[in-house]
Amino acid sequence: MTWLFDLGLFALLFFLLVFFHELGHFLMARWMGVRVEKFSIGMGPQLVSKKWGDTDYRIAILPLGGYVKMSGDDPTKEYSEEEKKVGFLTQPPRKKLVIVLGGPVFNLILPIFIFSFMLSLGIPTREAVIGMIEPESAAESAGLQVGDRVLQIDGEEVRTWDQFHSVVIESPERELLLGIERLNVETQGIERLMKTVRPRLGEGMTRFREPVELGRVGVDSHFLLPVLFLEGESSALYQAGFRKFDQITRINGLEILALDQLRAFFNARRGGELLELEFIRNGATQAQSLRIPEGRGLVIDRLGLLPIEAVVGQVTLGGAADRAGIKEGDRLISVDGLEIRRFEDLQEGIKQKAGEPISLVWSRQGERMTAELQPEKTTIADPLLGKDNPLAVEEIYRIGVGSMASLSSSHFYNQSWNPVVWLSYSANRTWELTSMTGEALWKLATGQLSLRNLGSPIMIYKVAGNTYRLAGGGHHGWIQFLTTLALLSITLGLVNLLPIPILDGGHVVFFSLEALRGRPVSLRTMEIASQVGLLIIFSLFALVLYNDFYRYGFFDRMFQIFQ
Repeated sequence: MTWLFDLGLFALLFFLLVFFHELGHFLMARWMGVRVEKFSIGMGPQLVSKKWGDTDYRIAILPLGGYVKMSGDDPTKEYSEEEKKVGFLTQPPRKKLVIVLGGPVFNLILPIFIFSFMLSLGIPTREAVIGMIEPESAAESAGLQVGDRVLQIDGEEVRTWDQFHSVVIESPERELLLGIERLNVETQGIERLMKTVRPRLGEGMTRFREPVELGRVGVDSHFLLPVLFLEGESSALYQAGFRKFDQITRINGLEILALDQLRAFFNARRGGELLELEFIRNGATQAQSLRIPEGRGLVIDRLGLLPIEAVVGQVTLGGAADRAGIKEGDRLISVDGLEIRRFEDLQEGIKQKAGEPISLVWSRQGERMTAELQPEKTTIADPLLGKDNPLAVEEIYRIGVGSMASLSSSHFYNQSWNPVVWLSYSANRTWELTSMTGEALWKLATGQLSLRNLGSPIMIYKVAGNTYRLAGGGHHGWIQFLTTLALLSITLGLVNLLPIPILDGGHVVFFSLEALRGRPVSLRTMEIASQVGLLIIFSLFALVLYNDFYRYGFFDRMFQIFQ
């Protein structure tokens, strides 16, 4: 029933977008004293309608937009003096401009209310917590560790990962003084430190996949969850009551965010120490004591804690790994003689061979196995946009295995009931999305972005469901859905302002000329312009339909049917 849920989300998205656009026209028309005869969501035959006052409110069958039908909008008709008072075309240019601008302006204002509503609910926001660190990176040289919480940069408070990341990319080759909070595994306390990091000049990508130079420190917001992978039933952890895949959350009351912190905490302990651990098993939080075993070597080895990073979690049926006999729970050891400590090492080994066969060594319950595998080329596409999208496609080689380790990042709920905070946050987010959308439209118009990136209502249907599911559903899913609604509302508003006849922007041009010249544009000119506008709109609609048929494999399925 996933398609039915997606259809419901699409209907809600479409209804809200069109409703607020047409509401802008409707309210401005009423304000200017113009009678509104019809208010329609959708085009074509009506599904339901209700007459209220002078206006017939309806929902039509085709999800291709909507319209507000006003009195006196036919330039070929003659109207009485009474009709002229409430007619659209007989109003002065300034009033007509207010009415036609009402729709796009409402679309551009709507996100402010959306983001304010989201802020009242609580927006999941990534904290400025250091995740995985690249070897020999600026972050490693500065002494940063996984789990470090960045509190300030050069004396300025930092709360979110986006704040931290923005400063870093804008500061290549400039020293930054970081104030951080760290779990001290020796003293079992939280300490505050100052660290100096110098972002290195590196290559990155803009949101439009354009190469750009920016500052990089070699860190990610994601880290490995502190999940146990045990040596077997004889391990000290198993004997103490712990099981494979238990996720440790606290030790002696101290929060454990990442696997690196868990290992460091264990290795800092002495034999005989008693620890109180909290962990999650099958969704339920439990508590258990653990006494560190006596002996030599690393504590994690004495406990029987194995590195989960190189453990196979998923095997693709029919893939190269499956054909070689690799199974879930197998531990990868080396690829072409290079040690595999985490899955990135395997991926790097495959990448270096560029499609050539690799020699892989793995173990299962202590038994070593070896095989030669042929990696297979795979196209990775953004699930929201589908295949063949040049903005979101990458070709890589894979053998069909996934890691047992789980990546996560630290989040908090950015929530406020302060209207001033709402307005500040919402205005900033709306401007950010508006400038991004405006830049995208400009790049499309100038050929810097391919028209293949445009989509029809089919793509909106896909996006509506995918954004909800990819965020994990629930609260996160609805927040992502509302963000998508805000982005599409801005897009609808800006597109309608384009100076294309039959769009609001085209009407703005006509009525502006009328105000400057002192008389309306001739009927013949408007007819020709409308025909040109219709041709442009129909051509664009045919293009976006073709894009979506190709993007989502419609042509491939049709070809298979006819075969």
